[in-house]
Amino acid sequence: MTRLQQYNYCLDFIKGIACMFVVFMHCEFPGIMGTAVQAVSRFCVPFFFMVSGYFCFKPLAVSTELKTGKAMAGGGTLIGRKLKHIGKITFWASVFYLAFVLFQQLCLHNQNFLLSEREIFNWLVFNEPKIIAGQYWFLYALLYAYAFYGILECLRLRKFAYILAAMMFVVYVVMAQGVHLADYHVPNMLYRNWLVEAFPFFMLGHWIHGNQDKISISNKTLILIIAVSTLLCWVERWFMGRDFGVNIVTMPQVFALFFYGVQNPSKHEGVIQRIGRDCSMLVYILHPAVWHSLEGIYNKFDWNDKMFALYMMPILVLGVSILLAIVFNKLMDMVRQKPAIA
Repeated sequence: MTRLQQYNYCLDFIKGIACMFVVFMHCEFPGIMGTAVQAVSRFCVPFFFMVSGYFCFKPLAVSTELKTGKAMAGGGTLIGRKLKHIGKITFWASVFYLAFVLFQQLCLHNQNFLLSEREIFNWLVFNEPKIIAGQYWFLYALLYAYAFYGILECLRLRKFAYILAAMMFVVYVVMAQGVHLADYHVPNMLYRNWLVEAFPFFMLGHWIHGNQDKISISNKTLILIIAVSTLLCWVERWFMGRDFGVNIVTMPQVFALFFYGVQNPSKHEGVIQRIGRDCSMLVYILHPAVWHSLEGIYNKFDWNDKMFALYMMPILVLGVSILLAIVFNKLMDMVRQKPAIA
């Protein structure tokens, strides 16, 4: 069985790790531990973009989307199914958070539910969701990346897509880190969006799928790259201060992590792998609501000045998010298995 055919447990395992680091990146541990964890956690979002691009790959010679010109049409094609799937997730996640924000507005009086024209523009163009969880830029960016990729595939512009992705990598590094080094401030929505961040990593995963059998890197070398680049994330953070996007050394880190997953599909089956397979997206969606709800509890009981409680906050957010994801999946399985009434 080839790597193209074999189910990949290892990518699921890394997805499980990545979803945990996403929580710790947003809901930080206090003190130096929070700084250290946050500094190495920037691989998570690029990794998820790469996974999406990887599983969108189809060889040009057999791509029915290219032959029929239906890359954007219907749910029968690969990209059509992907678009429909992520579109449904984005829609229902947005509905959930709009309801969550409305609840806060009505009951807690701590949210502004109105949007200006400028904020709507930023939401639609730069994936900055103002009134729902800011972390949701990822869903909108992924949705746009799928759509843009589908358009380019339909127009038979795959080579152009790779060239554009490479150009956007350069733009991303310059805007996220280079401008910061020059002591200028750039709003992060200008580089944390579907075109400048999502699309390049999406196409990197896509490119890896098409070339994985031509690339040979030993596991020892990949693990060494992962270890060294992770250590360099701390060094980069120490020199540059709080990162404003993906660290420069995150590039080799996430590439090595991803290629390790591609190259070892049968490894690391287990609990974390199942969390990555079944819960990673739900944890991403749920953790901001869990986090802000726990913040309300902390405020009520005056736990914000208790160090033990502050260290427990990220762990509680992760644990409750995973538990809710498992419960949700169980409920959905019950609904699917329930026989229809004649």
